[in-house]
Amino acid sequence: MTRNERKHVAELLRTTEYLLLENLALKLLLEHRQVPGWRKLLDKLLADKEMVAGVHLRFKDIYREIELSDSPSSALHTLVSGIALRKPH
Repeated sequence: MTRNERKHVAELLRTTEYLLLENLALKLLLEHRQVPGWRKLLDKLLADKEMVAGVHLRFKDIYREIELSDSPSSALHTLVSGIALRKPH
């Protein structure tokens, strides 16, 4: 793996780690605030085929780049640049 590829993988890992942390924080907040029915709503949203398709569509170009690319670095760059990392305020 080249230095550039390592950089892209590390950036992808940091983004994934942040998104997981954000997801866990939101779940804990909903449980702590005892928001009624949030798990049922989550299940309903995740089962919504249109919503899932819309999210998948957002990543369509990245999937295509990964499938067609001869260069892992190029595919990783496309993936990392397609996912914006939001920093906490």
